[in-house]
Amino acid sequence: MKKMFGFYAALMAMTLVSFVFAMQVAKQDSEFMMKAAQSDMAEIMTSNLALQKSQNAEVRRFAQMMIDEHTRTSGELKTLAAGKNVTLPADVDNKQRSMMNKLTELSGERFDNEYMKGQVKMHEAAVKLFQREADRGTDADVKGWAAKTLPGLQSHLTMARTSANTVKNTRGGGNSGGGGETMDGMNMNSNNRNTNTNSNNRNNNSNRGGNRNANSSGNMNHE
Repeated sequence: MKKMFGFYAALMAMTLVSFVFAMQVAKQDSEFMMKAAQSDMAEIMTSNLALQKSQNAEVRRFAQMMIDEHTRTSGELKTLAAGKNVTLPADVDNKQRSMMNKLTELSGERFDNEYMKGQVKMHEAAVKLFQREADRGTDADVKGWAAKTLPGLQSHLTMARTSANTVKNTRGGGNSGGGGETMDGMNMNSNNRNTNTNSNNRNNNSNRGGNRNANSSGNMNHE
């Protein structure tokens, strides 16, 4: 009887350990989904701010792409989380909120540089997050979604680095076109002035030549 009791006790203990371990693994997957949701929100919020504040064509192009892409993945994640009874957060985390507040206070080239630097950092973190879930996730659906989404994030990271370098190396790019037009206008005005001067010189020379001829003819007739 004691042996039988000991056997059942051991079995229950093993079952409890397995249950606790399973709960921990499930928590890992749910935490991934919550962090992924906040990552999407941060991307969309900062990129919407970029469309409002930036005049840089490269920054605006990248921001619009981020809004489109992360709105799509956010929708997929919401559907996945609902099927797993996971409640996603309604706001970004403190670090992401701090970045958003900092960007709100900036403008011009400083905003463009900080926005793109932030995009690089956020995508580096997102790639690590999704790579870890794709490698170690236990829920087949969540793991599969992470693996499917990962290549797009890696592509975003590459583009973010390229755009960040482009923006960093650009100084006054938004005004370069206007400056070129102004310089062209100055050159055209200068050429017009030169043309007018040359024309006046030719007219003056012609008038002087005519006067000399008239004087010469008058003198000959007088003689």
